[in-house]
Amino acid sequence: MLNVTERAKQTLARLKATAESSDDTEAGLRLLFGAGTTEFGLQIDREKPGDQVVEHAGAKLLLVDEALADALSDATIDADSSDGADDLVITRPRSRASQNGLT
Repeated sequence: MLNVTERAKQTLARLKATAESSDDTEAGLRLLFGAGTTEFGLQIDREKPGDQVVEHAGAKLLLVDEALADALSDATIDADSSDGADDLVITRPRSRASQNGLT
């Protein structure tokens, strides 16, 4: 399961509040992975069957489709505001193989 820190939830809530359609209580921010790129993005969307849904303060906040959620199953989304902006950071623990020098 994809983990989302409390700090990231607060950042996502601020982003959702400033997005168009933020008054739609059924909408959340969908995590997207750009085709042909290594960048993630967010867009307002509604929950779809199979989505992993992250809630905050009783509202849908982050929507992750099943395939992406599976690919990020051991990852954590956190927020970093060290440069004055609210950046979201996705990290994954190192695999046991890489920790043992096998990769």
